[in-house]
Amino acid sequence: MKVLIAAEESECSRRAIQAVLERQWPEDSQFRVINVCESFPVLGAKIRPAYVMAESEMLRQKKSQVRMDIVELRKVYPVNLVSGDVLKGDPCACILEEAKDWGADLIILGTHGREGISRAFLGSVAEGVAGSAGCSVEVVKAKRTH
Repeated sequence: MKVLIAAEESECSRRAIQAVLERQWPEDSQFRVINVCESFPVLGAKIRPAYVMAESEMLRQKKSQVRMDIVELRKVYPVNLVSGDVLKGDPCACILEEAKDWGADLIILGTHGREGISRAFLGSVAEGVAGSAGCSVEVVKAKRTH
């Protein structure tokens, strides 16, 4: 089974990783962790140095998180193939494309559980992935704080 884990630096993503770690998987399972660095539009012909530095730092942090997730998965599943990457672009599109290209059997990702206005404005990567994926999708919800 090929399990694609879409993660980021949030509590809901940590819960998704934890859900993978707590489960028994078939012996031949493969895990791939991805983190998407969303590209931000830059207005004007020149890219400001501050933007380049900020994007570079964001990529560095995301790569570091993916490496930590891989280490964590390899501790629990030492004989399974575990890989990862940081992708650039629209999160939903990148997750769907990676799942298709890699031949994922299952996508696991967290959701912030936003509702109402904030969900309408911010959208839902989890909803977009679940509605368009060519494989099964497991959405791990964040714990409610109220």
